[in-house]
Amino acid sequence: MGLLDRLGKGIKEFRADPERMARLQMGRNSMRLNPDQGIAASAANTIQRAQERRQSGIDAAATMKFLQSRAATDPMASQALGAIQANPGMVKDIMGAYLSGQFKSPHMNKNIGSIQIAQEDIVQNGVTVVKKGGQYTYTLNPNATTGEQYSLVPLGGSGLTDAQQNQMDVDKQKVQFDMAQGLQKGEEVFKQFNLIDRQIQDFQRVGELVDEGAKTGFIRKFLPSTDAATSELRNITNKMGIDIINSATFGALSATELRLALETGFDANLKGDALIQYIQSKIAAQTKLRNALMPEIQMLLGGSGLKAYADYKIDNRKRHDAAQDAFSELKKYEPSLTALEYRDFNLDERETLMREAGLL
Repeated sequence: MGLLDRLGKGIKEFRADPERMARLQMGRNSMRLNPDQGIAASAANTIQRAQERRQSGIDAAATMKFLQSRAATDPMASQALGAIQANPGMVKDIMGAYLSGQFKSPHMNKNIGSIQIAQEDIVQNGVTVVKKGGQYTYTLNPNATTGEQYSLVPLGGSGLTDAQQNQMDVDKQKVQFDMAQGLQKGEEVFKQFNLIDRQIQDFQRVGELVDEGAKTGFIRKFLPSTDAATSELRNITNKMGIDIINSATFGALSATELRLALETGFDANLKGDALIQYIQSKIAAQTKLRNALMPEIQMLLGGSGLKAYADYKIDNRKRHDAAQDAFSELKKYEPSLTALEYRDFNLDERETLMREAGLL
């Protein structure tokens, strides 16, 4: 800048400084023969206010620097800093309020209540914010206007609705009842198993007694026992007359074998080879019957439940009915097959014929 420019700029800055102009005015007024006291007072007031503004700016800068160092960890310092930036002339009042703790932090939002499960879809403003079974909670914003302080907060998890929990409890009770009934039925079947097993042992003993000379003729059975073997045989046959087994159908036994296995008495009129053949057939049939009960006992006492056992029995019954009804079709495939022969086939044998004939 040239000399004249610098002089011009200096004059402008001088005239723009109220304090310097006031001092100049005060100096000129003092040089008068009769200084004007009003001019002197006005100039003095201008100078004082200019000094206060200058000091206020210095104080504001220092205060703001101090507050900035604490604003990151002190919400009240952050608020005071904002207030000074908006009103620098009030730095003393604002700093005093800050130091006296008058700048209170706003209340923070907080969750209220426990985690909830939506019983149905929760819709807000036409939008599903929480699906049925979803988890949610509520938050409280004490700074919000009345009526808007509480808001729903969807969560990421899910759970069971009351209806689903109730159904699960009912299903659990059903399973427990089914299990208990199955175990009870298993005990009944196991008793039958033991009864049949004991009868097998009895007939095995009968065979031994016959070999030892026990008398079983029609007349001899009414006569007093002549030896220990005959007495034991009578005791065994009397016990068999009392043991009654519920009839059932098993795939491993034919109708003839099943009927023989379930006979509760013993024909003491038999003797000789006929008696031996009867005993052997009876033992074989009852052994099949006993073995057929094994998977049922394992199913029931193993905890499968009564329903599974019922399904098994129903399926088994359907298989028998289907095999029985297939006889007329099997006759077309095997014309020589007779009803008597088919009766003596067990279920497995019948289904083998059905598969060969393309009926299964």
